[in-house]
Amino acid sequence: MSQSGMQLAKAYIEAVGNKEFAKLPEFLHKDVEFTSPGLATLQGAQDYMAALKRLGFILLRNDVKKTFAGGDEVCIIYNFVTDTPVGAVPSVEWLGIEDGKIKSVRLIFHSLRWPEVREEVMRRAKSGQI
Repeated sequence: MSQSGMQLAKAYIEAVGNKEFAKLPEFLHKDVEFTSPGLATLQGAQDYMAALKRLGFILLRNDVKKTFAGGDEVCIIYNFVTDTPVGAVPSVEWLGIEDGKIKSVRLIFHSLRWPEVREEVMRRAKSGQI
C-alpha cells in the first residue's frame, strides 16, 4: 500500500474523531461494508455514516497510536475516547481500500465496558440530550 492509503486511513479516523462527518464521503466507498464481532453488519456509506454520527454524541476524539499497511489494506490502532465514565476504548480498524476509498471496515475493540457506553448513549437519547 502506498503512503496515500495510510494517509487516507488517518484522515478518515481523524475526521470521525473531530466529528467532521461531512468529510466522510470523500473517504468512504459508496458500497462500504462495516463488520465487527457482536455488532450489526452495515452496508453502504449512508448507513455507516449514520451510525458514526450517533456515536458522535459521546465521542471526544480518536487518538491514533499506530498505522501500518500491506497491499490494499491498512490497519489503524487508536483509542476511541468517550466522554463517558468508560473513557478511552482501545480499537483497531482493518480497512480494505478500493479505487482510493475505504471499501471495508472491520472493527475490533475492547468490548468489556462497551455496554456502559451504549447505555449512556441510550440514556442521553431518552433525556433529549441527543
